[in-house]
Amino acid sequence: MDKAVIDVIREKEQLPDSMMDSEIAREYKGTYTAARAAVSLDHKPLDQVLADAMGKVFPFMKKKK
Repeated sequence: MDKAVIDVIREKEQLPDSMMDSEIAREYKGTYTAARAAVSLDHKPLDQVLADAMGKVFPFMKKKK
């Protein structure tokens, strides 16, 4: 399991830093939580995708940063 996936699982599940990466990988391997963590690394949230699309179609609707 990738370190980035383990880090996402640790953050989402609020696991203690004392828990070793190998323990997390063993416990969460093949689970729905691990799958969601992996997908979250590659995809933007739906509301962000919609905001980006609306910003392209209607430039005046872009949020000012």
